[in-house]
Amino acid sequence: MGDLILQIRKLTNFFGMVCTAKELDLDIEAGVLTSIIGPNGAGKSTLINLITGNLPVQSGSILFKGREISRLPIHQRVRLGICRSFQIVNIFPELTVLENLLIPTLALSGRTRRFFAKIEGEDRARDQVKNLLEKVGLAGVKDTPANVLSHGDQRLLEVGVALAVEPSLLFLDEPTAGMNPVERVKVLENIRQLSREGQTTFVLVEHDMDIVFSLSERVVVLHRGDILGDGTPEEIKNNVQVREVYLGDSV
Repeated sequence: MGDLILQIRKLTNFFGMVCTAKELDLDIEAGVLTSIIGPNGAGKSTLINLITGNLPVQSGSILFKGREISRLPIHQRVRLGICRSFQIVNIFPELTVLENLLIPTLALSGRTRRFFAKIEGEDRARDQVKNLLEKVGLAGVKDTPANVLSHGDQRLLEVGVALAVEPSLLFLDEPTAGMNPVERVKVLENIRQLSREGQTTFVLVEHDMDIVFSLSERVVVLHRGDILGDGTPEEIKNNVQVREVYLGDSV
């Protein structure tokens, strides 16, 4: 196993009487594209929310690059290098693609207050954004308002916004939801290429098994707040318990 970017120990969470994380132990290896799957109510979104700070940790610990982060607020986790996207597209619709990416880029260096003033002098930020636009495949629409983009390009823009804060670990929650096949291929190829570059470790929460098994290097299966299976796509496909509980005939 390579370097561990995230270590989760005995993580437990309840919503009333419902257990959504049951003394969960999980390690995430740097540079390994991982998918987290499971039936509805398995605890996938809860796990991401606990790691990123959207939910308070009730019990257990989360270590990021060896540092305990369980009690840190969201903005501090982002500054350390943990970021996420959401199931619902979360961008500034009236701003252009370029402007959407400039905001987090300037924020990273503490220059956000200057954004709505003149930005002609922000050459370094513009160069960073230009590079990011190339990476996510949106260079050709940089001056287009975000609300005019196709759904697939809006999702790519959201990935770009997340990458603009230079995360070490990025969670993508159903990144291809609502896309047509052409859009899906474009987004997946971009994620695959970005993962290969090695600057960011990607963790996907996804329901589409074609995506999971074609894209992932590792698959973690959650069921009722616990880990039912953990291994390569091939190992998960052949896991009898996983097939009985979740996959059924889908593979």
